[in-house]
Amino acid sequence: MNSPAQSNGSADVVVIGGGPAGAALATFLQRAGHHCVVIERAAFPRYHIGESLIPATYHTLDRLGLLPELKFSDFPIKHSVRFVSPSGDEAEPFYFSDTIEGERAQTWQVERSRFDQMCLDNARSSGVDVRMQTSVAQVLFENGRAVGVCARPEDEESYDIYASVVVDASGHATIIGSQLGLTVPVPALKKASIWTYYRGGKRGEGIDAGETTVFMIPQRGWFWYIPLPDDIVSVGLVASPEYLFAESKDFEAVLLRELNRCAPLAARLSQAVKTGPVRGTRRLAYRNQQVVGDGWVMIGDAAAFLDPIYSSGLFLALASAELAATSIHSALDAEDVSAERLGRFTRPLAQGVNVIYRLIQAFYDPNFSFREFTRRFPEQRPALIDCLTGDVIEKDLSGFLEALAQLTPPPEPL
Repeated sequence: MNSPAQSNGSADVVVIGGGPAGAALATFLQRAGHHCVVIERAAFPRYHIGESLIPATYHTLDRLGLLPELKFSDFPIKHSVRFVSPSGDEAEPFYFSDTIEGERAQTWQVERSRFDQMCLDNARSSGVDVRMQTSVAQVLFENGRAVGVCARPEDEESYDIYASVVVDASGHATIIGSQLGLTVPVPALKKASIWTYYRGGKRGEGIDAGETTVFMIPQRGWFWYIPLPDDIVSVGLVASPEYLFAESKDFEAVLLRELNRCAPLAARLSQAVKTGPVRGTRRLAYRNQQVVGDGWVMIGDAAAFLDPIYSSGLFLALASAELAATSIHSALDAEDVSAERLGRFTRPLAQGVNVIYRLIQAFYDPNFSFREFTRRFPEQRPALIDCLTGDVIEKDLSGFLEALAQLTPPPEPL
């Protein structure tokens, strides 16, 4: 329950959403001396999909101070990604240690309810004012500039809170994008997804026990297989909605149909028991035509979501949060919260996102295969692993992209 002191007022920064992106950005800015308020509509811990970290999150997690807790957790350690063909042929794993030295070459498969709670607790301990079970009715604008939000706590009256900067970290709700009509689909990535959880699925041995395994299916679709604590595995399916829902619209019926058709995955789950409901979404990819304006910024999934194939969601959430925090800190110190000043972080981020987008597009090209790519361009294997680890921000990958273009035509940039 909110105390009277929280019922209205002002802040330097109001963040919509208390997930990893919003919590990380607020933590960095609060530590830099700016008063931050996080408005979160849910009560934590709460369920969320997107459980796989990639190594490029290491330094951000380190700067947040979260590495010790992760190291002492029971989250499975992830060293690699492996691709399995529809016939069951397993490619050699892409081990992150091929291009990364030391402990940075490993990361974790996280239970999101606990990981997100960890991030938000870290924000609180840094002094961030976190207001749970409070939704944002609308973002307030004056003369085209965002100046605050109208907050609506559960079972209480709404109130306005004013801020120099409003940050949309609301995930798929994309509050500002919806309010301003900025959200559009990504036509080249028209995919749907269905997922659930099993207990007792088979795992690899040794350092392969925590790998992400991608099982390919016909029609250029795929399953993810992500080991989690307590002998649970996250199992999800991604493919075109036309293929998935041609025979049935029911999420569970479609998932079971495709599981039975994917023999290598069915073998892993032969002794497993489903432990949770079957969930799904009929639209995965979207973006916003504008992600920065006068007095406002979008980060993480609030700005865009492309595809889960390379587990880039949490990485882009944390990377965009840290980059945006640097721009916002500079803008607040300069007393200039124009779109131009706030948006200085967007160029390096966009370059990295377009590399990931390029690799996603290649994955879905029926004429492309990683095996053929690494056979023809063995010198580009390290760059490919860099992309799989998320090492794409402010990095020259032009040679890799040129090689990729010889096997699959590039799409229009986002």
